[in-house]
Amino acid sequence: MDVSKINFDKKGLNSIVGGLEADILECLWLGDSKRTCRQVYDFVKKRNKVAYTTVTVTMDRMFSRNLLEREIEKGKGGLKYIYGAKVTKEELANGISKKFVNFLKATFGEPSIAYLKKNI
Repeated sequence: MDVSKINFDKKGLNSIVGGLEADILECLWLGDSKRTCRQVYDFVKKRNKVAYTTVTVTMDRMFSRNLLEREIEKGKGGLKYIYGAKVTKEELANGISKKFVNFLKATFGEPSIAYLKKNI
């Protein structure tokens, strides 16, 4: 997952992805199983008024941006995509933390890292 564009004015996942994308990732991080677009939509619609097609298009775009992985499964009614998150929540947090620390070190040098060590 690309964490090169972190918006520190926003909280949580919204600091790296949009609101719908954050909801999709939250859904896919629940449990160990992958989910269909319908299952993700059922989760997301409880939080926001959103169309099914908006969720499916967003998930396809997230797949194209390497945020999601997907498999094709044959079921009654034809083929369907099964999606999973490309990274775990912990891996994402670690990636963001690493990027942030590297940014501080490159921009402000060792004093910024010493400050973090002292205050965390």
